[in-house]
Amino acid sequence: MRWVDKFHINQKIFGAIIIALLFLASILGYIIWESLTNMMTDELKKRGLTIANTIAASSSDYILTDDYYATYMLITQAQQADEDVRYILIINNNHGLVSHTFAGDIPKGIIRAHVPDAFNRSNVETLTSNEGRIHDVLVPIEEGDIGFVRVGMTEKQAKSYIMKKIGKLIVATILVCIGAAGIAYLVTRIITKPINRLVRVALGISAGKLSLRAKVSSNDDVGKLTQAFNEMADNLISSNKEVEALLDELRDKDRQRDTLILKLISAQEDERKRISRELHDETSQALTSLIVTMRVMADEAKDAEQHELLTTSRDIAAGILREMRDLAVELRPPILDDMGLIPAMRKHVSKFEEKYGINVSMTVPNECVSIESHIAVALYRILQEGLTNIVKHTAATHADVHMEVGLQTISVIIHDNGHGIEQEDLEKARQQNRIGIQGMRERALLLGGTFQIEKSEDGGTEVKVSIPLKSPNRGGADGNDNENNVG
Repeated sequence: MRWVDKFHINQKIFGAIIIALLFLASILGYIIWESLTNMMTDELKKRGLTIANTIAASSSDYILTDDYYATYMLITQAQQADEDVRYILIINNNHGLVSHTFAGDIPKGIIRAHVPDAFNRSNVETLTSNEGRIHDVLVPIEEGDIGFVRVGMTEKQAKSYIMKKIGKLIVATILVCIGAAGIAYLVTRIITKPINRLVRVALGISAGKLSLRAKVSSNDDVGKLTQAFNEMADNLISSNKEVEALLDELRDKDRQRDTLILKLISAQEDERKRISRELHDETSQALTSLIVTMRVMADEAKDAEQHELLTTSRDIAAGILREMRDLAVELRPPILDDMGLIPAMRKHVSKFEEKYGINVSMTVPNECVSIESHIAVALYRILQEGLTNIVKHTAATHADVHMEVGLQTISVIIHDNGHGIEQEDLEKARQQNRIGIQGMRERALLLGGTFQIEKSEDGGTEVKVSIPLKSPNRGGADGNDNENNVG
């Protein structure tokens, strides 16, 4: 019944009234038909009995005297006097046919179709023929001693009369339905007018016209509904204002949070740069001086034991110096500031392959593109964290790094052939407060970009980062607005 929902409420009410009227008319028509049919049947039987009794009383002498002509004329005149009489038969006490009103031969089997009972009483039998039902009335002549009279009363004329009356009833019913339909239409329009008006106001409010209100034109249920709707609309406006205020406050807090994170990342990069510079300029020089001093002392050692001890200490200091320089580069690679993002990425990938034995294929653009320095730092840090995650979590043996520079954005994709990351892994990392993936996402989002990590079709993990070339927050990632050449 879902198709009913497509109609308007006034159409539903109108349709229900029309269906009810048609149903009522059908029931009344059936009752009238049955009543008229029963009355007609009873009337035919009564007239048949009257005609049969009259003929039985008048034909006894004709039968006893074998006056067949008089008998025939008697039943013929009786048939012509009533158009509902289909036939009249006179049968003697031996069940032999004396006379009949059929124009030709009598129908086969009609003699035996209705025979008297054992008591020779008057009775009626309903016969079925190709002309319809015929009520065969049997009346004994002189209590059956002489014979019987049978009068066949047909329903044809009566049915025709009933059909004419039913036809007039149908026409009257149609006229009544038309009048009732007009009245029903007016009534439904009156009933549904305020509802339709309320619907239009509701649609207008849903479209954003919050100032619309429905007119209260009555104190009935619809009027109360309209009043409640207007109050709900007022409450909706009040709630929307509160929600807007909360949203503005939330946006302001988000902006403050983004600013604080940007300043934190900026301070972090500045501190990394300072520590890297101090490690490179001061600590490395001090270690270099110590190594030179120990080499001179080893050359001037008086015995082999002192020489061995100084040589071993020099080698340890040299190893510390190399690790210190590597740490300084990890904190802030000078090549990133001096030569640009792509050379820095290539150098990091080379050291990564050398350190962990994982083959990395790198695809970068050939042309030189100028980008802001803090964007270059963000992409470099995301590359560092992405390759580190490959070592820690994916058990991969190969990785691909792809960079693409468009008209508006710069994108980096890191893909490996490991077992891939699942949604459960991301949820577990969030619950354990791992900041690696979240840090990459924050760096991308703070610069107005997008970050996505998912399991690729071939089973590995794929990290996709896209950042606008002109970020909405300048000078955030490394504390300056310098430009960095890509390529």
